Amino acid sequence: MTLTEQAVQRLHHDILSGKLPPGVKLGITHLVDTYEIGATPIREALSRLVSQNLIVASGRRGFFVRELSEADLIDITNTRLLIECEGIRLSMELGGDDWETDVLAQMHRLRLFVERHGSSFGEQHEDLDRLHRQFHASLLAGCGSPRIIQLADNLYSQAFRYRRILMGTWSDPDHYIANHKELADAVLARDLEHATTLNRTHLFSTLRRVYQNET
Repeated sequence: MTLTEQAVQRLHHDILSGKLPPGVKLGITHLVDTYEIGATPIREALSRLVSQNLIVASGRRGFFVRELSEADLIDITNTRLLIECEGIRLSMELGGDDWETDVLAQMHRLRLFVERHGSSFGEQHEDLDRLHRQFHASLLAGCGSPRIIQLADNLYSQAFRYRRILMGTWSDPDHYIANHKELADAVLARDLEHATTLNRTHLFSTLRRVYQNET
């Protein structure tokens, strides 16, 4: 892994975890001291994360963690719906036994984690997010399009900053697992209409809860 890749990984983690909060200025000198990585890799990493919409560059003022807003989350969610539903459609069309096995395996891992932690499962932010991300990625993994997969992953990261606000309040493991299993079952059954409806409800749930938006 190059120094730039290390810097991207660490900045990405600290933004999604909230260690670097929305709106904070990302000074090059401070980041060099914090991560013990040179200024050039840090600048390159910041530029990469600008392209992922996690950081904004503001002329001579420098780099800042992107602010959160209802309009931004609406845009993220609408774009995710387009990308993920197309990825799911293609996976239904092209995915074979290996794809189906992976979807089942990721669903099983997510279910075991939630069951083991019971009503406190939402407090395990990073571990839960890793399994949740892997589950959703598996639904698209049979689509045959690396760009769809990459776009979906980038949008997932952008949406996670909003979902993290809610995760500590989740306390109904049965409901959580039932929702994800229903989506997995619809995808594996190649029921595109039902899977699309479920995925839309799933994606917009964060918007509804964070901003009381009834879209």
